[in-house]
Amino acid sequence: MRRRSIGPALALSLVGGTGCVAAFAQSGPLDLYNPLGVYVGAGIGRATLNDAQFDASGTFFDHFDGQPLGWNAVVGIRPLPFVGAEAEYIDFGNAHRGLGAPFGAGGYTQQFLGGEVRDQAAAIFAVGYLPLPVPWVEPFGKLGFGQIWQHTSFGEIYDNQQVYGAENSHPSGTAYGGGLQFHFQQLAVRAQYERISGNRSFGGWDNPSLVSIGVNWTF
Repeated sequence: MRRRSIGPALALSLVGGTGCVAAFAQSGPLDLYNPLGVYVGAGIGRATLNDAQFDASGTFFDHFDGQPLGWNAVVGIRPLPFVGAEAEYIDFGNAHRGLGAPFGAGGYTQQFLGGEVRDQAAAIFAVGYLPLPVPWVEPFGKLGFGQIWQHTSFGEIYDNQQVYGAENSHPSGTAYGGGLQFHFQQLAVRAQYERISGNRSFGGWDNPSLVSIGVNWTF
């Protein structure tokens, strides 16, 4: 009797083992070879630059408001369906400002002759994904820290003399954003907004943002 019971038990074990292997295989190469859910991506869109401009005496003089072309590149991980992390490079482009109106008092003239601002940044984010009944649409939000590399150049007439200058600064602050992601197997199309709040130590502001469309590829 004991020998007869071995056959059915062995058959059930083989069937169960085969089912487990099949289920494991159906999870796909992303689970087998990419357990962290590593992906890379890039995007392009419209940036917004708003930067304070200071004159030769160090006091506020003018400001830049520009919407140049910008782009980003990202490396990320998504070990869990609802949580991930990203490291990102963002190029917010450059904005130009032209000749300003002259003004002055007491026998001297002051006038902004023009200038340029360029912002680039590196940022790290924690990313959260909101589950929806439609599996291929994923709203997401991201929060982290960013470091901006800014180059500013300007020219002006100050105290009846032409003055030219340039400055490199590195403001940093909170980075945040969000958007929608559309999945097509390993390919994802992402529409997002992101911003870095990088107030500068000498009283100015530098809060560049980027609205972009991009693609991600999960290995």
